[in-house]
Amino acid sequence: MTIWDNIYKNFQNGGEAWASLSEDIHPLFKQFLEHSEFILKYALDIGCGTGKYLKLLRAGGFKTDGIDSSQTAVEMTKKELGSGSEIVCADMFGYDIPRDRYDLILSVSTIHHGTKEQVRLLVSNIYEATAENGKIFVTVPDLASSKKWNTFKEHQKITEGTYAPLSGPEKGLPHSFYEENEVRKLFSKFNDLRLDLDDRGRWIIQATK
Repeated sequence: MTIWDNIYKNFQNGGEAWASLSEDIHPLFKQFLEHSEFILKYALDIGCGTGKYLKLLRAGGFKTDGIDSSQTAVEMTKKELGSGSEIVCADMFGYDIPRDRYDLILSVSTIHHGTKEQVRLLVSNIYEATAENGKIFVTVPDLASSKKWNTFKEHQKITEGTYAPLSGPEKGLPHSFYEENEVRKLFSKFNDLRLDLDDRGRWIIQATK
């Protein structure tokens, strides 16, 4: 059972809506959809959680797939969407995403849960999985903002730029944090790169292949 599966099970049993569970759809994602065109209308959500983003996309005519490390989250997403989507319980760093399949890949508050090398390889896989002229909407946490996070007042260093909290629901889970220049380098293969820093200290990355 993964750390996040425990978080989802606790939430199902009336516990705290931890981190992204407490959020609505990000307003920048809604703006992103309004100002973007998609030919295939085929989306993948990495870290699909409860399925709220995929539900929005399905209502907008998208075919939708998702992966999550939590079997509980996968079951919640399947219940939300019904049939017609491939929702898989998998480690995102080991999952083989089909090449050139999706014209939208999104991931909110997810891909930073690993070392920077793991994240780099995942972003490369995301690039390969994105169809020509497809788009991405991804978030990673800002290094400076992370120093204000209550959960990281006590932490251990895993590798350079990667830390794990010593308490709380995500105890022991690696988190990689980024400065702006690192984000630009991480997503340098993509075109039309746009970065925004939101009020929760996350870099919002929008880009096109």
